[in-house]
Amino acid sequence: MKKKILLVLLLIGTLFITGCTAKEKLEPNNFKKIMEKKEFVVVDNTGIALSEIGNVELSYTASPQDQRYTIEYYSFDGEVSAQGFYAKKQAELGSTGSQVYTELNLGNYSKYTMIYNGKFTAISRVSNTAVYVTADKIYEEEIKQLLLDIGY
Repeated sequence: MKKKILLVLLLIGTLFITGCTAKEKLEPNNFKKIMEKKEFVVVDNTGIALSEIGNVELSYTASPQDQRYTIEYYSFDGEVSAQGFYAKKQAELGSTGSQVYTELNLGNYSKYTMIYNGKFTAISRVSNTAVYVTADKIYEEEIKQLLLDIGY
């Protein structure tokens, strides 16, 4: 009897955890609207992203008025392309030898943050979209909150 109850609880727990791991991606136009509402300057960089990365459907950069950092947003032609972009950026960051980093991979969501040489860097992917930002460490908390606000 105890085994049956434990099995049922385990199955329910698995379903609950699985349901909580899927994140909803932020569509490109919504990213632009949210960032403009926060008074960021948003620029369409799709042409540049296509030539440098490929497989990009739409790309924006968003910066605060004082240009203290830039958040790059990418919408790819599929989840595999976004995963490839994420893996490439993560490998580049990991090659610095930094000892201060965090990594999370759940369902359709991956996030890697790192502090190295006075800089804070984050790469986050949801489905076929990704955001990337590098800034001075003093902006770390501000950027983390901004990424939470947009779901990344």
